[in-house]
Amino acid sequence: MGIRIARERARPRAGRILSAVSGLAVVGATLAGGPVAAAEVPTTGLLASYDFSETSGTVLHDQSGAGRDATVVGGEDWHAGFMQFDGANHVKLPDGILQGEDAATIVIETSPENLTGAQFLWNIGGSGNSGTGQFFIQPVVPRLSISKTNWSGEQTALSTRKLALNEWQSIAATVSRNGTGTTSTLRLYVDGELWAEKTDSTVNLADLTTHTLNYIGKSAYAADSLYRGKVSSFRVYDTALTATQLGDIAAADAPAAAAETVAAIDLDALNEQDLAQIESDLVLPAAGGVSWTAEPAGVIAADGSVTQPATDTDVTLTATADARGQTSTRTFDVTVLHAPSEAERAQKDLNAIVIPGSDDVRSSIDIPETGSRYGSTLTWSTDRPEIVDVTGEGDIAPGVVTRPAADTTVTLTATATNGSAVETREIELLVRKAYEMPETTDYLFAHFTGTEDSHTDEQIYFATSQDGAKFTDTRPAGSPVLSLAPDEGDGGVRDPFLVRSPEGDRFYLIATDLSIYHRGGWGASKATTTGSTKIVVWESDDLVNWSEPRLTELAGSIPGAGMMWAPEAFWDEETQQYYVYWATRSVEQNTFGDPVNMYIATTRDFVTFSTPHVWIDRQISIIDTTMFKVGDWYYRASGDGQITIEKSKSIDVPSVATTATTTGSEHQWTLVGTLQSIFGGTTEACGTGRNYSGNCLEGAEFFRYNEDDRNAAQELYGLMTDQYATGRGYLPFRTTDPGSTSTADWSKATDVDFGVLKKRHGAILPITQREYERVMYHYAGVGEDPDAGPDLDAAVSTRCAAGKVLVTASVRNVGDTAADVVVSTAYGRKTLAAVAPGATVSAVFTTRATSIAAGTVTVTGTDANGETGLAEPYAAASCG
Repeated sequence: MGIRIARERARPRAGRILSAVSGLAVVGATLAGGPVAAAEVPTTGLLASYDFSETSGTVLHDQSGAGRDATVVGGEDWHAGFMQFDGANHVKLPDGILQGEDAATIVIETSPENLTGAQFLWNIGGSGNSGTGQFFIQPVVPRLSISKTNWSGEQTALSTRKLALNEWQSIAATVSRNGTGTTSTLRLYVDGELWAEKTDSTVNLADLTTHTLNYIGKSAYAADSLYRGKVSSFRVYDTALTATQLGDIAAADAPAAAAETVAAIDLDALNEQDLAQIESDLVLPAAGGVSWTAEPAGVIAADGSVTQPATDTDVTLTATADARGQTSTRTFDVTVLHAPSEAERAQKDLNAIVIPGSDDVRSSIDIPETGSRYGSTLTWSTDRPEIVDVTGEGDIAPGVVTRPAADTTVTLTATATNGSAVETREIELLVRKAYEMPETTDYLFAHFTGTEDSHTDEQIYFATSQDGAKFTDTRPAGSPVLSLAPDEGDGGVRDPFLVRSPEGDRFYLIATDLSIYHRGGWGASKATTTGSTKIVVWESDDLVNWSEPRLTELAGSIPGAGMMWAPEAFWDEETQQYYVYWATRSVEQNTFGDPVNMYIATTRDFVTFSTPHVWIDRQISIIDTTMFKVGDWYYRASGDGQITIEKSKSIDVPSVATTATTTGSEHQWTLVGTLQSIFGGTTEACGTGRNYSGNCLEGAEFFRYNEDDRNAAQELYGLMTDQYATGRGYLPFRTTDPGSTSTADWSKATDVDFGVLKKRHGAILPITQREYERVMYHYAGVGEDPDAGPDLDAAVSTRCAAGKVLVTASVRNVGDTAADVVVSTAYGRKTLAAVAPGATVSAVFTTRATSIAAGTVTVTGTDANGETGLAEPYAAASCG
């Protein structure tokens, strides 16, 4: 009876999916004699069974009949037969599910999507942090382990083989006490095959006394990452099943896993274009062992690339999921549009043009010269050439903006030429009036913090200073001002850099898309080989209202790239563009030694970037370059085994040599010195504070002191370095001449207090007093809002005149600055200019009615600081 129930449970699970999806078929793997017979799932000793067939809710129902339902924590993501574990969610299993048992089997059907860092596939028992015992699988280097305490007492069956990414696998663990009674045998199976075994484990399952941290997808250690992948079944037995029985389970689960995979494919969600009007390459998912074919052939390739035919063509795509030889197929009917004519190509290239922020232009823009769809030649004209230049000159590309005295609409005309076809399109820009940049008097320090022990460590924090010496944190640890969610990019953000636009009223915060916490610590993170190649960008016009984070591909075109670290940006007046530079590892483009080198690209909007190329290549890895300009010279400091300072009169000149070059022209980068040589550093331990080499310091950051903080110096510059080796945070230096190697011009800034939070690789930006007040008000809750408009009081009354109702609004300026006031009613709008402090003005509105309903008068006041709005109600009135 039990066996029949198990078969019935497995078969309807696939059947539900098959009946729900059009064009879905399951094809059994065949041997020479015909189809494989349906395998039977053992039920003897079955304590709990979960088939993930739920479609909503947080309850994962136990199909064994024992009532051991589990709970989804952190967000359910059901897919009609499997659940997506996204690195932010997990399943809490019932307490005590294996308490007091001597033997057990746990079988999970899963398709892993991330096999880096510290993570558990599942855990039974207690806490690793508290040392209360665990039984678990670690999937990265596959091992089955058990411990009465924590990692220090683990007994392990370790496999020399690796799990496959994005493929369904039946992963099983068994434990059973040996005949001696003092030891146990641990076995790890994949798809019914024994991968690892330990026959003399001195820890037995019954030794685990705490059974309250039973999880799928979550570790027993708080700092570990959550599992990422698909899970379609999970079974727990109180006996050690045999390899044959585990093979039966693997065979029984395979058809459903394949069917669930193709059933969950959502081509509409994966592709931005309409599948009934395909014009460009498709995204065809391969996760879960999916392959693709198309009929007719030659239009859509297996990788999704599209060749447009001569006429609109209906294409049937077939997705085939393979799980251990069991396959399931699903068809998708799509239409590929005909190859466009030259005129259509030209028009489509015009339609694809996007100028970011066209409704709020504050700086120079990127004007494309080639169509992004079909390569049409693009030329430009403008009705206001004095505002937007579309021709360029020398090294300066078209698109330079000169802001006018008032907000102005500018019309650009793009002309696309494709073959003999010529098409045009008009694009309107709203160019903001010129901004008069006030003097900077204060500082904003953007940084990350902590020791990678929590999600909130690797996020963005702000500190402020009024003198460059004493910094105040605006938020406590755990409360960043900007952050990435666990499912955004890598889930964390490091190495922030703040850059102000050349006009002064726009800011960009760029950073590294990396979370060592979510990757499970540095040891297993593979951060330089499997890391993100995207840059994280936030934009703001006031330092408190920020855009959503934008993750833009930057290093992905570099062969073999697996990281994009510590980006900085510098606005270059000579070429009217930002230079962006960062560290990437690329063996293919490496010339000397370690393949981690500095790369550089250009942009005007942090949306579109030029193709990156090697900027610095050294024998030792080179990271964390910072740069600024003093006079005619650019200075940069980099971490290349030292904190090496160089100078040049040109930015974009590659430096490819084993060490920094000591000689060269003024337009080549040449060595100034290192912090170690300037200060006569030693080779002592980093903790002595006398070793200034790259063994102790990294994350160098130049900044310029404000005029009111230079004391008697004509110029004063700061260079911060992160004491990463000792975890002490920043060590600051000052110099009056970054081109000097004399301690007469360099000193350690011993008076700097960076505040309570440990500051890790970040940037200091000089800011104005008003910007300082704004940041402190909004982030620290200190002071008053500097953008608050005039302080007004208003009152509204009604009266009768000649049998008609009059509405009167009285406005008093109770502030200390003059204000322009606009009074708006349903009966008109009046402007009262330059209302002096302490003055009261009135606006009377004739309704021309004998009676009126209740309403509201709106009063808007503006002054140099901002705008104030008031809404004053009035009651219904009648003069009849």
